[in-house]
Amino acid sequence: MELNGPGLENDRIHLEPLDERFREHLRASDAVNSIWLSLPAIQRGAGFDAYYDHVLKRSQCGEIYGFALLDPNDHDRFVGVTALISPNKMHRRVRIGYTWLEPHLRGKGIYAAIQKLLIQRALDWGAKRIEWFVEDRNDVAIRAIQSLGAAKEGVLREYEKFADGEWVDVAVLSMLRDEAKDAIRRLDLILADTEA
Repeated sequence: MELNGPGLENDRIHLEPLDERFREHLRASDAVNSIWLSLPAIQRGAGFDAYYDHVLKRSQCGEIYGFALLDPNDHDRFVGVTALISPNKMHRRVRIGYTWLEPHLRGKGIYAAIQKLLIQRALDWGAKRIEWFVEDRNDVAIRAIQSLGAAKEGVLREYEKFADGEWVDVAVLSMLRDEAKDAIRRLDLILADTEA
């Protein structure tokens, strides 16, 4: 199973590989403002197009697989982004990150549906370790990831420079293969509860 292969969808969300079709959708969304503060600095500059081009280029190299989030209950309207990052086949690990969902869809089980799709895809790909790197000050995101069953392993101090020039500490969270299988079961329960 390829990480960016088709089939990343359920009745709540549909993931499509990020490509030119979604550039203007993303530019017009509030994602740019919301995730700008947590984007790492890149050599090509800090503008939107430089970042978008960077993600597309890294996707061709297999270094990051960005996805557009589409709402199947609203004619597949663009509602956010997410990514699978730094896949390593030899060491069987991959990172989940850069997830942004339109605010009006939060708290409705869609984040859980996204995470379930990505965790299951990582398992199908053969991952032994799934990671999340999150700015250490982002308590909301860290708690959300821990609620899936991920363990916070520690903090990488001044790990990277963000687009605004600030050096930040990054929390490392992970789950191993058996923990990820448990997370899938936990997410099924969460999704069932949000349907009721």
